Amino acid sequence: MICLQGGFLIIHPWRALDVSSAIPYYQCSMRDIPADKASEIVRAGYNRLAGPYSKERGQFDNWKEIEAFTSQLPARSEVLDAGSGTGIPIAKYLVESGFEVIGIDISESMILKAQKNVPGANFRRMDMTAIDFPPESFDGIISCYAIIHIPRGKHEELFKSFYKILKPQGVMLVSVASWAWEEVADYMGVDMFWSHFDPDKTESLITEAGFEIEFGRDVKSGGETHHWVLAHRR
Repeated sequence: MICLQGGFLIIHPWRALDVSSAIPYYQCSMRDIPADKASEIVRAGYNRLAGPYSKERGQFDNWKEIEAFTSQLPARSEVLDAGSGTGIPIAKYLVESGFEVIGIDISESMILKAQKNVPGANFRRMDMTAIDFPPESFDGIISCYAIIHIPRGKHEELFKSFYKILKPQGVMLVSVASWAWEEVADYMGVDMFWSHFDPDKTESLITEAGFEIEFGRDVKSGGETHHWVLAHRR
């Protein structure tokens, strides 16, 4: 899929070519992919990538945003790492910082890796779109490079579910896309599903879910740009 977004011709998740004219983004479309099929593409892809993924993930440096999140958590807070991958670096850092951590991921292979990498956390295979925790379970929720794989039609309900399972005054940090885009594309040699709204739309969904946003900003790291949002449950 080739679409113009913000003056750039999007030809790959992490490559863009400046052009003077192209098909406007809103006229672009991908083949219809049911949500369950999208989830299966993501699960199967990350099951194959559990080994090499940690090295890829290590290219990103977002500690400024992560420390802004952890600095607002009480000691021994209960934190959900939503889309925890192999547990490195986020769950590992949270455990070493003294927090009680539960990590969830859709990939069985990622969960197995995470259990070995971070034995001090509790990891469970769970689809973020079907979160199964009691209300007000967590002081904090963090989700890095994961929501980008969830069909954007489900993002509204996702943020509502995050709000529901946060304790009053709880804090949430999420990374999302810096432009609107959806497709299946190659990622490290496997098919991967990607789905995003633009930052303004995403922030409106977060606000409508009940959150108060402290900051939303684009961050360039590892040769890519993602939008990070820190928000609080009112």
